[in-house]
Amino acid sequence: MFYGVTRYSLFSPGSQSWKTSSSGVFKTPEEYMGYLFSERRLELREEMFFTRSVPALAAMAEDYDYKHFVLYSSLLPQRHQEVLLAAAAHYPFLVPVEWNDVVRGTGIEEVKPLIEQDLASKFDADAGVQPVAWFRLDDDDVLATNYLTRLASYRALSNVGMAVSFGLGLTAYKADSELVNLREYYHPKSAQGMAFVAAFDPIRGRLEINTPGPHHGVDRVMPTILDSREHMFFQVRHGDQDSTLSTTPYERAVASLARLDKLPALRAEGISADRWPTLYQDIIRGEPAAHELSFPGAELLRLSQETALVFPLDPEITQGLLEFEFEFESAQQLNGAFAVISYELSAAEGVDVEELGLKLGLRSSPDYGLYRLAWSRESRGVVRHSLPLPEGLTIAGIALRGKKIQPADVFIRWCEPRVVSLHAAD
Repeated sequence: MFYGVTRYSLFSPGSQSWKTSSSGVFKTPEEYMGYLFSERRLELREEMFFTRSVPALAAMAEDYDYKHFVLYSSLLPQRHQEVLLAAAAHYPFLVPVEWNDVVRGTGIEEVKPLIEQDLASKFDADAGVQPVAWFRLDDDDVLATNYLTRLASYRALSNVGMAVSFGLGLTAYKADSELVNLREYYHPKSAQGMAFVAAFDPIRGRLEINTPGPHHGVDRVMPTILDSREHMFFQVRHGDQDSTLSTTPYERAVASLARLDKLPALRAEGISADRWPTLYQDIIRGEPAAHELSFPGAELLRLSQETALVFPLDPEITQGLLEFEFEFESAQQLNGAFAVISYELSAAEGVDVEELGLKLGLRSSPDYGLYRLAWSRESRGVVRHSLPLPEGLTIAGIALRGKKIQPADVFIRWCEPRVVSLHAAD
């Protein structure tokens, strides 16, 4: 028996999510509700939850006894309520629950009576105590199609009272029509798909649940199983992340992309299409094509101190997400920075280009101008830089230069730089 809980754009002043938001951008419940129910935000959640997340959950429901409760407010605009109810009619495992009071956390306490009612219809008093697994899922995250198969191995009476954290996942940035900047995301105790093992007593008709509290401190509340053997969750980043709100959409995009740059870069070939059937084409569309080298039979280019590849760009491009990436191979493991990527930026008179570049996470030097280092401690992989261009800043080109190589020569295959449209929050 498995149960999922999602708070779908739930308006709940007084809840922990409200406290987090109100301490930043929103000072009144009315301001918070205006943001929560803005059409642009709801359209993004509708797309992610009903066309990406729910179909993946439906694949699990074919093999397991599973219901997924979706908490929503009566204040949710009518059109979006109708979308939710239509999805529930199409997917019987999806159970909408109107909730207009404060939610104490994940929402499990609010739907607990419904779970007990469902379990009571399946087990009589002679069945004995039953292990039950439940999990939380945000409305803009996706789980791998084998998530419940993995979770099933931990649904046992010996694990009652424990949390289950699948600590390895994937993440990418939501552009207008694709997912870009695919990364591997190792995040133990992540909120995405965090699960818990509870016990149902048919005699008492009670489901015993330990309230987990904040996900990042769950192991201080209960024993926690950590399983990071394969990708189990996909966190979609965008400029409208509820947990990372700042004053402008551009600043939200910068913050999201800055966090991505610290994670290992992946390409679509490095993940399982079967595990992510609703996202895989978005990822494929978001990948740049590998550059075809001009001389016959060449597959890799040697990168050395003398290498200086210059890529001109259209100076009329003033907004969007600039991406530059290359694959590298080396005979031995690298030991830090092995290349310099310089960015030729310009802006209107009176604008401090260097200051803007530093805000984008670039460094500045007389030799390289505004730049970032490419570094690794592996013998092969992908280097990818993403730069969200603010309005009014133009870029004329990118230059890739080799550094002193240690301990081995490096060979690369690059992708042409490109600018893609960002998803902009209202």
